[in-house]
Amino acid sequence: MEPILKIEDLHKSFGRLEVLKGIDLTVNKGETIVLIGSSGSGKSTLLRCVNFLELPSQGCIYLKGILQGTEKSMKSGKTNRVYHESQLCKVRTQVGMVFQHFNLFPHMKVLENVMEGPKTVLRISQKEAEQRALQYLEKVGLADKSQSYPARLSGGQQQRVAIARALAMEPDIMLFDEATSALDPELVGEVLLAIKELRDEGMTMIIVTHEIGFAYSVADKILFLHHGKIHEAGTPDEVLVRPKEQRTKEFLAGHNQFQIPQHSE
Repeated sequence: MEPILKIEDLHKSFGRLEVLKGIDLTVNKGETIVLIGSSGSGKSTLLRCVNFLELPSQGCIYLKGILQGTEKSMKSGKTNRVYHESQLCKVRTQVGMVFQHFNLFPHMKVLENVMEGPKTVLRISQKEAEQRALQYLEKVGLADKSQSYPARLSGGQQQRVAIARALAMEPDIMLFDEATSALDPELVGEVLLAIKELRDEGMTMIIVTHEIGFAYSVADKILFLHHGKIHEAGTPDEVLVRPKEQRTKEFLAGHNQFQIPQHSE
């Protein structure tokens, strides 16, 4: 089976700052890959390269077997890949992304927010876009909020609308960049549950999260990023329960230090 996504030797620099230092990753259809690591390790930059919100400095990205970008010879004799906006627009219809902040249009009702992409980008009819939007709002449990404005919703509900909006494009792969980090703690669960249901239905996903328990429950594979490289990779048990690398152990220890102690009666 051809992977949905294949990344080879991906580098990304911002000026002299090299954020990604040679990432290799294969994501098969139906797989859930979870990226963990400290702030600045390159997790979000990796996601943003996958849907070309950031253009790779070096390396190759294949989407459904197709190498993205066009090779161009430089005056120095080296070759480089260039990315044309027309190509990238097509890629972004195949790669859905949910951000930390919901980025909903405040002047549009929930239904209109979810309809907007299919109408303007995919050019489907008003009727079909409305049916599709209602279908995905139903999926995330918000069909009854279709006529509400975003400001009338909780943060968790707004994030679920953002998930429905990405799903309405019917992408091949979904990317979640810290989808719960902007939420109040009591609202986190409803968003994680919506993502878990997508996983159970076989959606191909890459998820960046600090919710280690959630990562354990949904991931087929965990990648621990450190200083722009994949420092450790494996199943949830291999990385989260029995990590081999010292830096992974230190990172996980930092997430466990405030657990509530159990008191005997």
